[in-house]
Amino acid sequence: MKLFDLHCDTIERMEEHGENMLTENCQLSLRYLPQVEKWCQTFAIFIPDSKRGADAMEYYERVRAYFHKMLDEHKDIVEFVHNADDIKRITAAKKCAAVLSVEGAAVLGGKLENIEKLARDGVKMMTLTWNFKNGLAEPNIVPGTDDMWPRPANTTGGLTEKGLEFVEEMQRLHMLVDVSHLSDAGIWDILRVAKRPFVASHSNARACCPHVRNLTDEMLTAMGEKGCLIGLNYCASFLDTNPDRSQVRSRITDMARHARYIMDKAGEDCLALGSDFDGIDGDLEIAGAQDMPKLAEGMKKEGIPERVVEKIFYGNAVRFFSENL
Repeated sequence: MKLFDLHCDTIERMEEHGENMLTENCQLSLRYLPQVEKWCQTFAIFIPDSKRGADAMEYYERVRAYFHKMLDEHKDIVEFVHNADDIKRITAAKKCAAVLSVEGAAVLGGKLENIEKLARDGVKMMTLTWNFKNGLAEPNIVPGTDDMWPRPANTTGGLTEKGLEFVEEMQRLHMLVDVSHLSDAGIWDILRVAKRPFVASHSNARACCPHVRNLTDEMLTAMGEKGCLIGLNYCASFLDTNPDRSQVRSRITDMARHARYIMDKAGEDCLALGSDFDGIDGDLEIAGAQDMPKLAEGMKKEGIPERVVEKIFYGNAVRFFSENL
């Protein structure tokens, strides 16, 4: 099995609890590396919305330093990705290729020059928001409110003028724009102005489950036409349509249902994996990295051809990164 996962929140959990890359206490652990022929993992530094300005940058630097400490301690099994060629080289050496991303552009503190700083740090992808409005854009969910469906999507609060400027700079530096968490209006702003393909690292299909964090049919089609990449999220509330939202479950059958639908609208070259490991909990059939072989077999049993499963698991993402980093 080859594996390329576009999003996990494991760095923060490791740093908070003093865990390492072989931890037994995180959903994502490299102790399962021997099960995987090739593994590229995107690790997100999540920026809490309580952090702004200098506090956000200090938090980023602290977590990034811990991440590199862990990479150094486990250099026999994992290596940092500086460019697209590194992915092929590192995975060929049977190591995990570690891509760094940021979840929440509040880390930039509204300073355009900080995008270049993050690019020098090796950040390859960044969401514009998490779940609160910042100086660049608005999200589709606000913590403290009922974020379960049905609820209206944010169709009016998109990118600010500064946000548009920052997107242009990210694309100039080949830092991938990640639209997961962004409002509907913001996604359409990106589709309108983006000169390069972009990513929704951990989002599903809204027609299959009407959570506002999922993508509409029109978004899926437009992203497919633009050559974008969408990472399938394992979160139960983005997958399950059980009217009793306290009983939602994350099941392979629903993951396959969303996968088939996304590919029907966006094309089979557009879909990858975006587990959201260590950012999700609840009743999960795929509860950690150890279950990934089960997901591959389950998707095939649900009617997705083996060659397409291989593209979802690895091929589409490695091609996209090769073309766009």
